[in-house]
Amino acid sequence: MKTIFKLRLPAMRWLTPEEMLNISFACLLLGVTLWKRQKIEGWYVKALIYSAIIVSPAIFKKIKNKQLKNWCPVFAVPVFFMSLKGTVEGVNPTNWDLLLMNLDRKLFLGHYPVLLLERIYNPFLSELLQIAYVLYFIIPILLGALAYSKDEETFRKCAVSVMFTFYASYIGYFLVPAVGPRFAMAEMFTKEIRGLLLTPYIKHTLNVLEPTPHDCFPSGHTAVSVLCFMLSAKYKLKPKLFATLALGVVLATVYHRYHYVVDVIAGLILAFIGYLVGGWIYRKWAERK
Repeated sequence: MKTIFKLRLPAMRWLTPEEMLNISFACLLLGVTLWKRQKIEGWYVKALIYSAIIVSPAIFKKIKNKQLKNWCPVFAVPVFFMSLKGTVEGVNPTNWDLLLMNLDRKLFLGHYPVLLLERIYNPFLSELLQIAYVLYFIIPILLGALAYSKDEETFRKCAVSVMFTFYASYIGYFLVPAVGPRFAMAEMFTKEIRGLLLTPYIKHTLNVLEPTPHDCFPSGHTAVSVLCFMLSAKYKLKPKLFATLALGVVLATVYHRYHYVVDVIAGLILAFIGYLVGGWIYRKWAERK
C-alpha cells in the first residue's frame, strides 16, 4: 500500500493548489450529498457536478491557453455556491437565527442593531450601500485581474486564499444555518428600506438568484471583501480602492438586513484565517513542487 501511494503521489504534482482545493471541497460535498441523498432533491445532479469538478483538472491540463487554464479552477466557486440549493436544508434543517439575534442583542446592551439602524435610514444612503453590497461580486474578480497583470505567482497566491475563504464560509452555512434579519426579523421592522432607483431591483435580483437563504453565518461578503483588501495591501494592488469597497460591503451587510453583526464579526475572523491558511497552502504546494 505504501509503495502504491508513493508511486501515485508524484503523478499528482502537476495539480495547482486551486485545483487541490476544488477537489477536496468537491469530495466533501459529494460525500455529504450521498450520505443525505434521501433528503436532498436532485442529489444525483449535484453528485455529477461534484464528480465533474473532481476530474476537471485532467481536462484543464490540456488547455493550451495559459491564461484560461489558470482562471478555469476559479469558476468552481460560483458552481459550488449555486449547488447549495436544497443541500444545506437537507443536511442540517436546524435554524440558528434566534441564537444569532440574541448574541447581537447582548452585544448592543439589549438592543437589536438592525432596529437601531432604522433611525438613520434615508433613500440616498440606502441606494449607496445597496450598490456597495452588490459590488462585492466584482471585488475578487478585480483582485484576480490585477494580480494576474502583475505575475502568475501573485495571482495564484491570491486565488488560493480567496477560494479557501469562500469554501470555509460555505461550510459555515452547513454548521450554522440561518436566513438573516431580513427574513427572521421581518415582523419586527417598522420601516421599509427605500432607495432612489436601483435598490428594489437589486434586492429582487439577489433574492431570485440566491440558491439558499441559509447563507448568513459567517458573512461571506465580509470575509471575502476584507480578505481581498488585505491581499491588495500585501501585494500593492490598489489597496485604497479595495479598502473603500470592503468598507461599503461590510456596512451594507447589516444596514440592508442581510446579516447580523455577529455574522460580520465571524466574517472578519474568517478573513484573517483565510489570509494565513491560504499563504500556508501555497507555501506547502511550492515546496512540494
